Amino acid sequence: MNIGNKIKALRLKSSTTQEALAERLGISSQSISKWENNVCAPDISLLPAISEFFGVTIDELFDLSVEQKLHRIENMLDYEKELSDEQFRSTEEFLLELKDSYDETHPNGFKGRIYTFLAHLYHHRMTSDSKYVSLYARKAMNLHPNSKENQWLLAKSEGAFVWDWNTRQHNRTIELYRELVDKNPEIGRNYLFLMDNLIADHRTKEASKYLSAYAQLADHNAVLVPVYEAYIAFAEYRADDGWKAVDKLEQDYPDDCDAIFEVAGIYANNARYEEALDRYKKLQKIFKADHKEHVCIDHLHAQAQIYEILGKYEDAVDYVNQEIQFLRDEWNITEGAAVDELEGEKRRLIDKINA
Repeated sequence: MNIGNKIKALRLKSSTTQEALAERLGISSQSISKWENNVCAPDISLLPAISEFFGVTIDELFDLSVEQKLHRIENMLDYEKELSDEQFRSTEEFLLELKDSYDETHPNGFKGRIYTFLAHLYHHRMTSDSKYVSLYARKAMNLHPNSKENQWLLAKSEGAFVWDWNTRQHNRTIELYRELVDKNPEIGRNYLFLMDNLIADHRTKEASKYLSAYAQLADHNAVLVPVYEAYIAFAEYRADDGWKAVDKLEQDYPDDCDAIFEVAGIYANNARYEEALDRYKKLQKIFKADHKEHVCIDHLHAQAQIYEILGKYEDAVDYVNQEIQFLRDEWNITEGAAVDELEGEKRRLIDKINA
């Protein structure tokens, strides 16, 4: 059913005349007749008013397949900075209705896909809302700097470090990844996330056990084994052993992008920022020399953050601009949430320069 037939069906269902619909939309009844006879289609600017009149979403005016609707949702979550209440509600309703039947009706599809979409939808709302939590908590802290409540809200919205072990430990997440590793011992990615959380909690003996198991997997990334050995050494306060592992990693993999990126991260994690920048810049040269094989934006973002930490705001702005340029040149992204966020970062840094 095309949009003209859909409008006719909705009009007849609601016992609405062509004249009444035309009057509501501010057009002639002849235009409605042309739509319904498939002579022409309504202008795109009228779709919100038509959907509002009949109490349906714009998507419901078209006969889209489930896959087409999911693709539109994916684009919406990628490019929309914030979702209206109607966008969120209609998307949530569609996904919730689909979640119990999708795997059965799409046996060759990716299992659990609708649950992933739902997680993305709620995460989108969570992150967009958290920006307002951060904004207003910061304003409140300037007015009431001794308010513990506002400090707690800021920590929740920005993921700031908290001293209380009960709040910052990751046992619930660790148990999830432990179960995933037990059930799917051949999937290496879960070992890595498990070790990340174990090391963050200084549960290094357990992390070492899972690192040994990961190293035995047929498709493990050999570079990551010494990386995690270094992180375990640092978590056990064996800094000398950690730096020895880093030095050996650089010797064994002098031009490996993964190794250089991880080493840069280790230096940054230990507040040795200039040495981290040296590695990120080396990585950038490799990417420029072979940009078709290696497409990465993370090193640009890392350098922007380090330059801000060092108080070199002009350099930080330069790297944010490089991120924006990268999105445009490599991924053809010129607008949407990712660009808006980077533009906001640039304005914030420029304000620091002008302060």
